Amino acid sequence: MRLWTFNAPSFTTKKGNGLKRGRPPGAMDEVVASAPGKVVLFGEHAVVYGHPAIAASIAQRTTVTLRTTEEPGVHIGRARVDFERHPHLATMIAHLWDETASPGLDLSVTSDVPRGAGLGSSAAFAVASAVALRAAGGRAVDAGTGAWLEGYASDGSEVALFHGGHDVRRNAEVGERRFGQDALSLEEASLLGHVAEAMSQDGRASPMDTLTSAYGGLVLLSNRLEREDAWIMRRTMPMGDAVRSWELHRLEGLHFEEGLSLVVGHTGINAPTTNMVAGVAARRTEEAGIDETMDAIGALVHRGMEALLAGDAEGVGRAMTENHLLLRRLGVSHPALETLVSAALPTSLGAKLTGAGGGGCMIALTQDPKATSEAIELAGGRTWITSFGTPGARLEACPKGGLINPK
Repeated sequence: MRLWTFNAPSFTTKKGNGLKRGRPPGAMDEVVASAPGKVVLFGEHAVVYGHPAIAASIAQRTTVTLRTTEEPGVHIGRARVDFERHPHLATMIAHLWDETASPGLDLSVTSDVPRGAGLGSSAAFAVASAVALRAAGGRAVDAGTGAWLEGYASDGSEVALFHGGHDVRRNAEVGERRFGQDALSLEEASLLGHVAEAMSQDGRASPMDTLTSAYGGLVLLSNRLEREDAWIMRRTMPMGDAVRSWELHRLEGLHFEEGLSLVVGHTGINAPTTNMVAGVAARRTEEAGIDETMDAIGALVHRGMEALLAGDAEGVGRAMTENHLLLRRLGVSHPALETLVSAALPTSLGAKLTGAGGGGCMIALTQDPKATSEAIELAGGRTWITSFGTPGARLEACPKGGLINPK
């Protein structure tokens, strides 16, 4: 049996746009940033259509490293990036970097967030890329007030994302450029990540994955304000003929008894999120009852949130299992997922698929992680034992003056 043990949970109690510091910026001519993967505790798929959902960051992380190169443009290794193959990176470059600048960039990625497993690998990459590129290229700010002269904030759809603030005077004489930690914003990283996710999924993407990867901890998305003390921002985006709006929250101060773990079971089957989201969208137009199932998932998320806030682990587990049954009704489960969920239930408080489904991963909340992990592996899955609510995106290293000045 192979067990991967991760860090204990961390719940940050301060809101704001700053990122947690990793190791101090060094003298090396490179920028390094990382962001975590995630699991969805409640509400996947329904969240795309305005219903609430709760996600949690996990210890697996994606790390992006930027180095300068003599060749203009952005490269992975020695090959120029094919933006058709890397749409998330294409979005980040378009918003944060001048591809014609010299010197250019060489980008490398390391990750222990498996792709196509429902653990937010693309969101972690997008957020880590946004952090690295902004730190490397810096941000123009008003020298007197520190107000942004360029950047992106929670101001609605992609069209409304702004280059420069609402009330900012674009006066080069009062501006200065700040790099590294001083240039960063969690809000911006999560927003640009959401734009990248949406563009790669025909507009059908919620901001849940990227918000969780950026901020870490437990994140609640809803179509209404759920808790004023936990609210971060509002995000709206056109989706087909409608405009979707989400209120974004962080759930903090959660307390459970010691010994509670999350076991992640991987089916070994990769199911791209884009395909699964598109399949649900098609079924909404072809099958009766899909919207009713979405409504039921939305109601269940509120019960799950109440259990989380009360520290009721058994209640959280029951809601997870019920959520899985509703996701099965949506048609996003898979025989391999059903096998792993059934294997986990006798030794856990609750279990469900996590993410888009169709393969990928399931999760189990348990007080006996060893027994639950063994049961899942005997059923054919690969397991990780982790805690939820780990730290969000962070800058690991950056030279004092960044790398080069972008556009």
